[in-house]
Amino acid sequence: MNKKFLKNTLFITIVLLIAFASRQFIIGIEKTVNKEDKGWMEGKDYAPMVADDNPALQFFREKFPEREVVLACEEDITDDQLQDLLVIYRENEHTRLVVLIAQDDGDWYISPEIPAPVENQKIRFKNIDKEAEMEFIISGEKEGAVGYAVFRMIDGEIKDLFGEGMEDCC
Repeated sequence: MNKKFLKNTLFITIVLLIAFASRQFIIGIEKTVNKEDKGWMEGKDYAPMVADDNPALQFFREKFPEREVVLACEEDITDDQLQDLLVIYRENEHTRLVVLIAQDDGDWYISPEIPAPVENQKIRFKNIDKEAEMEFIISGEKEGAVGYAVFRMIDGEIKDLFGEGMEDCC
């Protein structure tokens, strides 16, 4: 019985070692693929919050002092070599997104607002379709529901191109 027990133990040990090695090999392949081919939703390159002295953010806060800024990120989304500002804010228990588009004269055009995620908001900028205008991805949560949407500025308005679960987050 001792020999049979040793053979079974050895067999189980070899099977477990092969399974573990296979798992590590697959994880290594996945990491390599993700590192080489970052799709538009891969990675953690979220836009950082702008500094408090950002001119567009100061303009927004002066114009709308009752709005609590949750996140404000800057990028040239209109392809005019001027930095635009996306602002996610709260007002009267509603969370909204608005874009301040920089004008040549130093002024700002303020887009119509749209609903934004309530919690854990993140903004990413990606030129997904390689067209002139930059797309921006808004993601977030509300009470455990997670969603994202891809937007672009078209004729001065924020246009939803596609997404998933965003209606549950706003």
